Amino acid sequence: MAKLVHVQILIKKLDALSDEEFHTYWRDPHPKIWLSVDIVKKNVIKYSQFHVDQKTSGQLTAAGLPMAEFDGGVNIWGRSLEELMAVFHDEEYLKAVVPDEEKFLKRGETVMMLGWDEDLKG
Repeated sequence: MAKLVHVQILIKKLDALSDEEFHTYWRDPHPKIWLSVDIVKKNVIKYSQFHVDQKTSGQLTAAGLPMAEFDGGVNIWGRSLEELMAVFHDEEYLKAVVPDEEKFLKRGETVMMLGWDEDLKG
């Protein structure tokens, strides 16, 4: 089986939202919009969210461990880079998903990484 392309996007919440408001909105209403877009249904093989526990992260920072300053991460897998990048340029995505993201995250501060997974255990 060919390796899937994996995009990780690290995100920061809007300052006006509490951690709970951010995680609740991102976990519940937002995926309904994201997953309803036709090109997402067609091109995205897998989608998951990583929610940062800010309380514990703060404790680890206080203990001297370097913690990334993000509130979460989006993981998206597809068959090719071209198919995944097509999602982000799609007209329906731009009209439906982008305005919704602006309700809860700082789009200008997102950071993207692209690669593949090497499953070594489990």
